[in-house]
Amino acid sequence: MDVKEYLKDPCGTLSVPYWKTMTMTVPDSVRIIHCRDWNGQYSDYQRFFRVKHDLTDLPGIDFDYDVISIEHQAKQLSGMINASYVHEGITVTEEEILQWREHETFREDLCVYINSDGGIMAASGIAEYDSCFREGSIEWVQVLPEYRGRGLGQKIVNVLLARLKKTGAEFVTASGNLDNTSDPLELYRRCGFKGNDVWYICNAQK
Repeated sequence: MDVKEYLKDPCGTLSVPYWKTMTMTVPDSVRIIHCRDWNGQYSDYQRFFRVKHDLTDLPGIDFDYDVISIEHQAKQLSGMINASYVHEGITVTEEEILQWREHETFREDLCVYINSDGGIMAASGIAEYDSCFREGSIEWVQVLPEYRGRGLGQKIVNVLLARLKKTGAEFVTASGNLDNTSDPLELYRRCGFKGNDVWYICNAQK
């Protein structure tokens, strides 16, 4: 992959941030196809959007939030993520969260949350930062079902964007399941992300 090509069009060139390609392995049975090349050739697939923010016109942060201590709050965060995605079948363990610290792109100051009035972790988000390409990537954003509809997801994304810009990011990418019932694409649109790239993750064995 040509680095200049990626930086010119990150969301249309790769389905994931560049740094992830250095460690990920795609099984032989999986095909990853951009929407421009999609013609329905596989019947078993999932659709993932990928969008980009250029970090201009960011809103001010006029609300309270805290930075997550992965060492001390991994169990709490695991439970919160699993409760937020119960209908999507997405789960993460405390051990997996602790392993995130091993990523070269991991920064604990890019792990944030908002408490409810009762002290419950109602919304949280995690971003990573690739200093080589100055790319920020939003990896997790979740809001407990009972606290949705209050703008907490948008607040989390705006905090992460502000902190990534302060860290040195020149742009930020985000992705998600296009068919997720919580409609994450709409959330990112409200926060200023742009682009229409969709990637089909296909099971080539069917």
